[in-house]
Amino acid sequence: MSPIPASLTVTVSFAHKFFLSFVSVGWRSKLAFPSILFNKVAVLPLFVLLLGNSANVQRWKSYWKGWIPISAGMGLTILAVSQWKRWQSKLANPDECHISEFEIQCYRAVPLRAISRAWGWISSQRVPFSMREWLYTKYSVMFGVNLDEIADDLISFDSLSDFFIRQLREGVRPIAQAECLTSPADGTVLNFGRVTSCNIEQVKGVTYSIRTFLGEPTWQKRGSTTDSDSELLETKSKSIKASSLSTKASDSIVLTKHFSLNPFSWISWSSQTPEGTESNSSDVCHDPEWEEYRSKLLKDSVNNDLYQIVVYLAPGDYHRFHSPVNWNVSFRRHFQGELLSVNPVIAELVPELFCLNERAVYVGDWQHGFFSMTAVGATNVGSIRVYSDETLHTNTKKWKRGRFRDAELDLRWSKGDEVGEFRLGSTVVLLFEAPKSFQFSICRCQKIKVGESVCCDKEK
Repeated sequence: MSPIPASLTVTVSFAHKFFLSFVSVGWRSKLAFPSILFNKVAVLPLFVLLLGNSANVQRWKSYWKGWIPISAGMGLTILAVSQWKRWQSKLANPDECHISEFEIQCYRAVPLRAISRAWGWISSQRVPFSMREWLYTKYSVMFGVNLDEIADDLISFDSLSDFFIRQLREGVRPIAQAECLTSPADGTVLNFGRVTSCNIEQVKGVTYSIRTFLGEPTWQKRGSTTDSDSELLETKSKSIKASSLSTKASDSIVLTKHFSLNPFSWISWSSQTPEGTESNSSDVCHDPEWEEYRSKLLKDSVNNDLYQIVVYLAPGDYHRFHSPVNWNVSFRRHFQGELLSVNPVIAELVPELFCLNERAVYVGDWQHGFFSMTAVGATNVGSIRVYSDETLHTNTKKWKRGRFRDAELDLRWSKGDEVGEFRLGSTVVLLFEAPKSFQFSICRCQKIKVGESVCCDKEK
């Protein structure tokens, strides 16, 4: 009896294993057939052929060895050309640099909450005493931490998490008590200005909805801690519409040039301060929806307007945030959303980013009326902790019901008081009522520190 040809053995083995795999997987996934086809056709024949010794097997081995570098080279070339064309298109048309809704949904599908909890656990592990100074020094060099400002010695920090929330020496962050509004954190100004519509800018040219970000102004009616599943405030299934985008070329080009010249700019923004002044969230318009929402927020909608400032905390920045004004805090709303990165590069690409992410909104009154300070969570931020609000627990497992939870508070935060801390870095958003004559004294992309004045008005 003649021996069975090696090629027939390969074919039968391949067909048998392909059939068994296809039956076991079934139609559970739309990608079942393509993935099986790729794995079996590309991997299994090569594996079987490598085990043979016949002339036919050796011929097939030589055939595959010749084609592998060619196919790999073609794939890499196509990928490089595609990326180059996309980059050129972005430079030529900065108005069209946003990613698609499909790409956003793919990004949201990554289990970033679980990853962030895992990172929180890792960063809280005790660092060996002998490695602390070396590790924290390396981190400081990489992320630009000023070690001269730290109150304690490096070896006193038991873990990376403790180093992230380090205290500063007394006096290194003087508070401008005479000024009307001060910076709540060390960081970079992503955007600021007067709010003139429901869609306001998170970075120049990319908007988010204030109505989704804050929710309905029901804090005057709340009498206890509640759960809510309001359709208006739903963030898990919110669709990102292209019509909500409004891009202006000048500042997009500034961001593009900055991040292309500095390869580590995704870690921390430089202190480069391009010329610029306060920008409105959009052109002034008489939108009935906005006028209704504005009238609910403002105490004096005739003489005052709504303003915002967005401050991004990089991993190397001081991670505690402070009260920017003297105010009474009466309400907190906690949204349990995603934990997407709030890096300026991502914020420029993903509309409604601040509305998608987990955040804690604190609402109250200051000398001019309505005032709110929001701590926005981000990837690898193990938790947002507010010292005077022990009921706030962030980055936990998803709630069984409700998109947000409300709590009534009775707190007094004075200007410069330590309010809370981030684990790693994030964003603080201030939305507040002030007179129509209110003016900022900062520029977009400017580095600011806790306690520094951000406006031209004096404390009354």
